[in-house]
Amino acid sequence: MKIIEIEGIGKKYALKLGRAGLANVEDLSKLTWEQINEVAKKARISPKLVDKWQEQADLMALKGIGAEFAEALNKIGIDSVKELAKRNSAKVMEKIKALDKRRPNIIRKLPTKAQVDAWIKQAKELYEVKKVKKTAKMDVIDIEGIGETYAKKLNKAGVVKLEDLMTLTKAKIKELSVKTKISTKMIDKWQEHANLMKIDGIGPEYSDALNQIGIDSVKELAKRAPQGTLDKIVEFDKSRPNVIRKIPKLEDVKSWIAQAKKM
Repeated sequence: MKIIEIEGIGKKYALKLGRAGLANVEDLSKLTWEQINEVAKKARISPKLVDKWQEQADLMALKGIGAEFAEALNKIGIDSVKELAKRNSAKVMEKIKALDKRRPNIIRKLPTKAQVDAWIKQAKELYEVKKVKKTAKMDVIDIEGIGETYAKKLNKAGVVKLEDLMTLTKAKIKELSVKTKISTKMIDKWQEHANLMKIDGIGPEYSDALNQIGIDSVKELAKRAPQGTLDKIVEFDKSRPNVIRKIPKLEDVKSWIAQAKKM
């Protein structure tokens, strides 16, 4: 399938991605986080936008979905493997049927419940694999506040990926501080940011938003009320609409806080 078939890409972005070496959906689906950043730089597109398109590519690549059903799923609010993995097949079927009544030209034939069950099963399996790989393999520069200068110092000392930072003990943080001449307080703060990104469902996108509303650690998140946190995210999105792709649901925020309390 051609990359232009992904919802939201269009001719303009398809040309830019083509020049960066991405012509097909499969080319986008197999990219690592490092490669996403490289493509974003070459094409002069936000890496978060490329990441969003990769999530849609992954959805299209699931057996039995393709461009047709991916479009239908997008229309009912399922725009990623992660989102599909959380859904109930009976409710997905209801929403697809309702969509087909309103917009009969999107899909040729309704899927069966067995097909939707199979999609959700595949989505759960793929999401579990990708969520571990993606966050741990991100570069430390993706953490809010690090930037190129600090990233170079950390890289030189052997801290390149988020997983390198996440696994540092207090003693190792002190050693790193001596090597890099960066305060232990600062490194500890960055480690907190990395651990926040590790929470299932947060990642780099929502961690940025949480940082902006004053939640910069797992400990801080654990103290917050779900509704109050969601309200602040909504306010933030109104003032900075390009940071997050989609407002999280209240149940998502409740899950983040529950995970934070256990960590």
